[in-house]
Amino acid sequence: MPTPRLTIPIALCALIALGFGCIGADESGRQTPDFTGRPAPTRPTMTPPGQPDRPTAADSRTGAPFFMTTMTHMEGPWKDDVDQALFLRHVEQLRFGIGVADSYGAKLTIESEKPFARGCDRWDVNMMKEVLDSGHGVGTHCDFGARDAAVPPLRYSEFFKENKDLVDALVGAENNRGCSGGGGASDWAIGATLAGFKYLDGIVGLHYLSMPLSARPDSDWTDENIRDHYYHDNAPVDLVDRLHPFMVKDAQDFVADPDGTILVSSGEFGRVDTYAEGGDLKACAYGGHTCPITEEDVDAIEAAIREAIAQHDDSRVGKLTVYLPVSLFAEEYESGLELFFGRMQEMSQEGLFTWATQGEVYDAYISWGAGND
Repeated sequence: MPTPRLTIPIALCALIALGFGCIGADESGRQTPDFTGRPAPTRPTMTPPGQPDRPTAADSRTGAPFFMTTMTHMEGPWKDDVDQALFLRHVEQLRFGIGVADSYGAKLTIESEKPFARGCDRWDVNMMKEVLDSGHGVGTHCDFGARDAAVPPLRYSEFFKENKDLVDALVGAENNRGCSGGGGASDWAIGATLAGFKYLDGIVGLHYLSMPLSARPDSDWTDENIRDHYYHDNAPVDLVDRLHPFMVKDAQDFVADPDGTILVSSGEFGRVDTYAEGGDLKACAYGGHTCPITEEDVDAIEAAIREAIAQHDDSRVGKLTVYLPVSLFAEEYESGLELFFGRMQEMSQEGLFTWATQGEVYDAYISWGAGND
């Protein structure tokens, strides 16, 4: 399903074009938490603490597995490290989202930028470890590079490393192997590799900035147009090119390299709550409020998922990633979440896909060997 091109004022773009999923005032503006008192949920089958998350299903299928994954970003512009009420509100939202996902056998992946990771330490609530211990996935979010000039890879790696170190301290480096975002004019593939990451997800239009115009979708994809219009478009732009993760050695193109050092694990499929609007983020994500997931959204995304799976090459590990903003993890949006997860459960039971964390997709890719690319 193609993602529409977005046009927003440059000033707003500068604030939200930092990384996939930077939402708006609804995520960080409401300062008064509404606690539910819901305890942290537990999952019947979970990864032992301190161990990397591993695939729990699909390995016995005759073809390579196809995975459904999610992303939820704890954003860079938020103030979780200085605003305890905001931090605790986000903690309650994450616990709520985990509880709903667990009810339907779904898996979340929570990826943190610096403020929330620092908040986990400052406020003595290691929510990232709690996510991991609940059987869900964790990783790093990288809200940088969008409007920066190119710098050498070693220098760029320092930005990745700064974020990685904060999350490593919460969950262990063995459980924090991937970064979401980080696209820009600098070589994000080499930079992330030097920082110690094994895979990148959250691949969007910004990741084309490091590439020559000849490797971009067309001549309209100039640096200016990417930064102002295409920055959050799913990438690579052709769905078939982002269904199957592949290894690269640098960020010069989206072509697999036999001597690649980091996995481009895209599968980007957009925000669930915008599917009825054709993926238009302006009303919900950038409009200062959260939109509920509707039956129209779920019908549209189901049709799009079925269409995508029909293009899966079962000799290669495949994946899709849907974005779920943390603002949706609240009682007022529970019915929409249950509608989405319930429909996904039905599709999973059909054998169309297996739920996985972002880290489990990486593990599956490695286990299937070089034939993936």
